[in-house]
Amino acid sequence: MPIEIRIPRLGWSMDEGVFNGWLKKDGDTVKAGDPVFNLEGEKAAEDIEATDGGTLSISENSPKPGETVKVGRIIGLLLQEYEPCAGQPANRPPANTPGIALDPSNIVLAPVRQDPPLDSPLSTVASSPRARRRAASLGLDLSRLKGSGRAGRIIESDVLKAAARSGGATVPGSEKVSKMRRAIAERTASSFAEIPHFYLRLEVDVTDLVRLREDMVSALERECGARITLTDFILRAQALALRDFPAANAVWRNDGVFTFSDSNVGLVVGTSEGLAIPIIRAAQHLSLVDIAGERERLVGAVRNGHLNTDPDAVAATSLSNLGPARVDEFSAIIAPCQSSMLAVGRAAPRPYVIGDRLEVRTTMRLCLSVDHRVLDGAPAADFLARIAGLLENPRSLVPTRLANRAG
Repeated sequence: MPIEIRIPRLGWSMDEGVFNGWLKKDGDTVKAGDPVFNLEGEKAAEDIEATDGGTLSISENSPKPGETVKVGRIIGLLLQEYEPCAGQPANRPPANTPGIALDPSNIVLAPVRQDPPLDSPLSTVASSPRARRRAASLGLDLSRLKGSGRAGRIIESDVLKAAARSGGATVPGSEKVSKMRRAIAERTASSFAEIPHFYLRLEVDVTDLVRLREDMVSALERECGARITLTDFILRAQALALRDFPAANAVWRNDGVFTFSDSNVGLVVGTSEGLAIPIIRAAQHLSLVDIAGERERLVGAVRNGHLNTDPDAVAATSLSNLGPARVDEFSAIIAPCQSSMLAVGRAAPRPYVIGDRLEVRTTMRLCLSVDHRVLDGAPAADFLARIAGLLENPRSLVPTRLANRAG
């Protein structure tokens, strides 16, 4: 007898979902394991695969894409050659099938976890929902791509890699993309696709740091000609934390972990065309004043288009500080060939608990993006905690004579 195609339950509490469309056409031959339709559950959209074979017969009352459907609803049949549906053509199920018991043994389609809900029409190319959505946004033709997923299925990383190789798709009416913007698109897409990111967040009390900096600025400008910023304090804290935690001063390279001997730290610099990440080399040996001077030199070179690429300038981590842009908190994509990125928001007055008291303190929110191939959660948390501890005790970041002068 025909095998019923029902709406499956994708989660224990799921009573209904959103039907996103058929992946096969009426009359198509279906084999066990073939994706047949896409269903959006409570958390994601999933391709529903057949656990049996037959000829697909789509019911006349089949739901339309975007329609909400109840769990257990019959939306079609898999017809068996040896036993067609009585009184109906072999490729057409009854318009209605009332009175059929909701027997779990009749549910022959199993959900396979895939990706978030689709924003675009389903394609007949074997591909994941996330890959189809990404391809649509980039203007790429899925039929021209080779898939690396199961049975040659196209997944999102295949789309991102294709976009990187082609330099990105051209959208009709869009402005010409600069070489720098194109390079950023290629590198960030590749990084996000290939590096398994996870994120750690914390809020740090920088009241003493802000006060110390304000007390030091005038004296340092007169003595050294350098203007110390909060970015300089953070860069020095990162460099010292890398020195103290060698496991964080490493990158994934050639299917293994490579550890650096120096604490090189990158700094994300914005320009009118995009971003650059110059590297402050051996920053663990530089004083706060030295870091400030090197930062000013590198930022000036980037914005004037005079930065020479040093092939030996590599780093395990970088800093992206959007505090001056009044951003409270954000997460960042790890730069290619690195293993972490520290995203920093603005220093601002906020409610903060000290002991059993609630006070208004100047705090800063940090988010560390981490490459899971290099660091696990606990050591990455220790690395971030060390950075936070240095920022909370800023006198450890400046020469003693300057700290004493600041009072």
